[in-house]
Amino acid sequence: MLANYSPFGGERGERKGTSVATDARLPLTESLAILAASRSGSFEASQSLFLDAMWQFDQHVVNGLATQGDIRNGKGDFFNDFLRVLLGACSGKEVQSRPNIPGLSFANHKLDIAYPLEGPVQVAIETKATGVPLHGGNPRQKNLAGRPGSADLEKRIKEAAFKNIDVKGERARSEGRGGGATNDLGHWLRSTPPRCYLFLACRVVDDNDLRKAASFAQTASVWFDRCGLFTYRVNATGTGYVPAPVHPTISLDRVMAEVCTVLRNLP
Repeated sequence: MLANYSPFGGERGERKGTSVATDARLPLTESLAILAASRSGSFEASQSLFLDAMWQFDQHVVNGLATQGDIRNGKGDFFNDFLRVLLGACSGKEVQSRPNIPGLSFANHKLDIAYPLEGPVQVAIETKATGVPLHGGNPRQKNLAGRPGSADLEKRIKEAAFKNIDVKGERARSEGRGGGATNDLGHWLRSTPPRCYLFLACRVVDDNDLRKAASFAQTASVWFDRCGLFTYRVNATGTGYVPAPVHPTISLDRVMAEVCTVLRNLP
């Protein structure tokens, strides 16, 4: 299914990916092509490819090659597309972003990754990538290691959680089961479709930043079926990125394996 994947045109050109072709993003788009050709469905097995692409992109950020659009969206778009390719390979299902999904409060939401591509959504996935190195475009950043990965997580998790609840609320209303929880919010969130997951990729600057990111991921697990977190940091020689391990219950690779199983079991 992934043989004809293009990071810009989507699989077989049917739906567009989110990555944009710019000079700064070239390492990202090249790694997506390599990933698709590998047909890997494991994030752990593809981890070095992901980290190398992120490192090369961040060097463009540091050196001033990246635009503000690249800095704001480059990592997030890449992370989203990277997971789309992996999930497609491991599940055998085609997954893409889906716009115009109705919510109880707002008429339209865009889901980062969803299945199926038409009709009622059965699986919805939100993806967030945070943390950037120190660069000339942000002169107010005082931390020489860059913006902490945990700095934006609270806001982004709140936004994703609201979308999750709003989409579920409209689904419950449209199916004649009411618009929301009556007494047990946690039970309602997990029993009302679609199944919703959150995946986070965070560049952390120190151990404290790592602990905060993990804590936010645990909090997100209250509002989603599961939250998967991947954290990484600069290596000891300052020449690349290495993983910063988190507890297995929130490990991105383990949570992604669960999502793959869910997708495989759907028609």
